[in-house]
Amino acid sequence: MSIKNCIIHNIKRTSEGGDISINLREAENTPEGPIVSLFTQLKQSFQRSAVRQYGLFDPEQGDNPLPGWLKQYESESMGFATVSKKITEHLKSKLEEIQDGFNAHIFYVVEELLEEKQLYIFWVNHTQAQYIDSDLEIDNLDYIESSKMNFVLKLDFNQWQVENWQQYLSVISSRGSKEISHSFLQFCGFLSSVNLQQQTNEFLGIVDEYAKTLTPEENKLYKNKIVDYCVEQDMQGNAVNIKNLSEELNSQEPEHFSDFVTENQEEPKKEIYTHRNSLKKFMRFYGREKDLSISFSSDMMGDNVIFNQETGELTLKAIPKSLQQQLAKYLKKD
Repeated sequence: MSIKNCIIHNIKRTSEGGDISINLREAENTPEGPIVSLFTQLKQSFQRSAVRQYGLFDPEQGDNPLPGWLKQYESESMGFATVSKKITEHLKSKLEEIQDGFNAHIFYVVEELLEEKQLYIFWVNHTQAQYIDSDLEIDNLDYIESSKMNFVLKLDFNQWQVENWQQYLSVISSRGSKEISHSFLQFCGFLSSVNLQQQTNEFLGIVDEYAKTLTPEENKLYKNKIVDYCVEQDMQGNAVNIKNLSEELNSQEPEHFSDFVTENQEEPKKEIYTHRNSLKKFMRFYGREKDLSISFSSDMMGDNVIFNQETGELTLKAIPKSLQQQLAKYLKKD
């Protein structure tokens, strides 16, 4: 069993500006059955999210009690249930600074897997639905919407212990409620240490330069492999290990790509986190205006798609059969 500890508490404010109430569970939940299934679903949604941020506890936020409590949990001087209650009360204090209403279950999980230990704090969402009961009457129920991630904190205990490591926290903070989002980040004491888009664009610039040293056939193949590898790592919640990626690209010369990256990085890094949308845009061109939308793979440039930079004209030599049929049907009407 990968779950070492888990517990659920409830925190809510039923009306805007009203009092916040919390319902604290006394003992830990048993890590079996439905709760394991719920954790698996929430973890997968977290890993698949393209809006994760990476960082650390803000060293300037000296009044943040989370690091101290979690160190007490690590040293076993404070039990998990007690720590989770204190953290929930701390979250309550931050939410008291805003007026928004909410109703959330806070799900705490410590997972130990392959000698790695991680803490997850999920703000669990609910959605109302209708159902027909045994008396054939319509009634309402609240069900957990595990695919929707509003607020999540993940702490990697192993990385936290590494001196000067600055990406041991990862968070999701929804833009839907700016006030709650601000309170959640304040509650975490989170400080972003990675500009994902900038870091990814720098890496993709190096990939472009590397591709120029290859044949046209290798160029397309390597670019696709690199993007697929990076997207896969991101969807698993992992950083891209440059050395491992290099080995995947060329087993005959396993350090060829990694050496090129190291030589061209402004600040050499063994691992990087990537911005998924930037990765996808790297392999596709697209544009949209009011009456026109175009999208195609970069592999088509120069063969089936030709762009004249001077005139701004885009020539398509081959178009999808479905579009051909639509055009033929349209012209036939005339």
